[in-house]
Amino acid sequence: MKTFVDFVKKESLWLKSRIEGLRGKMSAQRIPILEIRPEVRAEIRTELREVGESLLLILISLLLYGSVVLAQFSFVPIVIITIKRGWKETLLYLTGALVLLLLVMAQNAAKLPVGSGLLLFSPTHYTFEFITSSLGLQGGRFLDYYVLFGILGIFLGSLVSRNYRFGYVVFFSLSVYVGIVILALSFAWFIGGYDRFITEYSLYVDKKISAYVHYYMNRMLGYKDLLLMRGIDYAIIEKKAAIAAEMYKRSIIFGIAPRGGYLIKELAVILIGLSLVKLYFKGKLTRAAFNFGLRSYTIGDDWVWGAVISWGLVYINLHLKNPLLGIVGWNSAVIVSLLFFLKGLALLKVSADRLRVPPFFQYLVFIFLFFYSFILFVMIVSGLGVADIWLKIREHVDTIKKREK
Repeated sequence: MKTFVDFVKKESLWLKSRIEGLRGKMSAQRIPILEIRPEVRAEIRTELREVGESLLLILISLLLYGSVVLAQFSFVPIVIITIKRGWKETLLYLTGALVLLLLVMAQNAAKLPVGSGLLLFSPTHYTFEFITSSLGLQGGRFLDYYVLFGILGIFLGSLVSRNYRFGYVVFFSLSVYVGIVILALSFAWFIGGYDRFITEYSLYVDKKISAYVHYYMNRMLGYKDLLLMRGIDYAIIEKKAAIAAEMYKRSIIFGIAPRGGYLIKELAVILIGLSLVKLYFKGKLTRAAFNFGLRSYTIGDDWVWGAVISWGLVYINLHLKNPLLGIVGWNSAVIVSLLFFLKGLALLKVSADRLRVPPFFQYLVFIFLFFYSFILFVMIVSGLGVADIWLKIREHVDTIKKREK
C-alpha cells in the first residue's frame, strides 16, 4: 500500500509540473509577440500543435471504437500519441476519452454504434460487461476500450519509442493482450462461475445473431415482390439465412475463434497497426520496430518441442474433451505453428531470391496458393519450417552465396 501511495504522489508531481508548464506557456502568449524570444515562440506553437493533434487522435480512436469492424484498430491513434507525448500524458487522454464515453452513454446509450454489435461477438469484450453486471454496475462494456485498446496501445507505443526490435514489440504486445484476456476471463469465472459465463455468453450470441438476421431480412422485405417476379421465394431465403447464422455461430464463434482464431486475428491487427503507425510518420521517425524483413526471420530449433507438446495436448484432449485444455492446447499449437510457417515462408523467399524470381511473381504465387488451398499450403510451408532443423536449407543457400562471392 505504501508503494502505491508513493507512486501516486510521484505521478501527481509530474502532472502538476506538466500543468504548470503548459500554464506558463499559455500565459506567455499574453506578452506582446515581439517581446518573446523566437525559440520560445516556436516551442509554444509546437506544444499547442501537438496537444491539439493528440486530442484529435483520441477522438479518432473513439470513432474507430464506435465501428464494429474498425474497433480493433482503435489502439493505433493511442500508439501514435504515446510515441509523441509519452505514456503518462497518453493515459490522461485515454482516461478523458473513457469519461466522455460514459457521459454519452448516460445521455442516450441507444444511439451508440457499439450498442448494436459489440465488436463481433468477442467473448473478451463481453467479459467486461459480464463482470460489471455481476457486481451491480453499469457501463462496464466500455472498459474494453480502456483496457484492451488503451493499455495495449500505450504499451505498444512505449516499446516502439524505446526502439525495441520488431520481433520483441510484436511478442510482448501479444503477450500483454493474452495476459489481459486471461485475467479478465479468470476474474469473470471467479465471481460468476464458468458455467454461468458460458451460458450467458451463448444466450448473448444467440440474441445478437437473431437481431442481425431479423434486421437484414426486414430490409429485404421491400424487394419481396421483385424476388417473386424472378421466381425466388422469400421464405427460402429467410430459412437459409437462419441456417447460415447457425453455422457461423457453431463453426466460427464457438469453433475456430477460441481455438487460435482470436489469437491470429490479434496478431494480424498488431502487424497492420504497426504498418499504419509507420505510414503516419512517413519516414520522419526511425525506429527498429518499423524494420522487418522476411528473409532474416528465423527461430531456434528448440521451438520444435513447443510444437510437439502443444499438438500433443490437442491430441490428448480429443479423448478428454476438456474445454479449457482444448483452448490452451489449440492456441499454443496455432501460435507455435505460425512461427514455423513464417520460417518456411522465409526459406521459400530466400530460395526464390537465389533463383532470381522477380518479387512480383513471388508474391503473386504465394497469394494464389494461400487462397487456392489454404490448409494444404499452410501445412506444407509449416512442415518445411520444421524440416529445416535437419535439412539445413538456409545454411546450404548461404554457403552457395559465399562460394559465388
